[in-house]
Amino acid sequence: MKKICCALLSLLTAALLLTGCQEEPKDVTIDVAALADALKAAVPFSDELAEPNDAALLNFYNIDETDIAAKKVYVSSGATAEEIAVFEGTDEAAAGRIKTAVDERIADQKSAFEDYNPEEQKKLNDPVIVTTGKYVILCVSDDNDAAEKCIDEYTKG
Repeated sequence: MKKICCALLSLLTAALLLTGCQEEPKDVTIDVAALADALKAAVPFSDELAEPNDAALLNFYNIDETDIAAKKVYVSSGATAEEIAVFEGTDEAAAGRIKTAVDERIADQKSAFEDYNPEEQKKLNDPVIVTTGKYVILCVSDDNDAAEKCIDEYTKG
C-alpha cells in the first residue's frame, strides 16, 4: 500500500511541476495600421488597393461601430476581390461579432463575383482570416503564404 501511495504522490508532484512550467498565453497587441500597410507592401496584388471612407467601409462590413477600437481596410477597385482588413475589437466578444461580419463579407463577395469575374472565386474560397484575441485580420489575395508570413510577424511576437 505504501508503494502505491508513494507512486501516486510522485506522479502528482510531477504533474504539478509540469503544469507550473507551462507558459501563459501572451496577450497580443497589434498595430492595426502597421499590419495592414505591411500586408499591402508584402503581398503581391494584381489590383490597386485603396482605403474606403468610413461610410463605404460600413457598407462593405456590417459592423457596429461601437465594436471597433481600431481598423484599417484596403479594398480593390472592384475588378478583383482582393482586400485587406485589420480590425481591433473593443474586446474578444466584439472581435467575434467582427469575425462574423468578415465571414458575411466574403460570402457577399462570392455572390458578387460569381458571374462578374468567376476567376476570383479561388481567392474567395480560401482567404486568409486570422482571429487572435480581440483582433480580426483578413487578406484576400493570390499569395496566402506571403499573407500568413506577414501576419505571423505581428501575431507571434
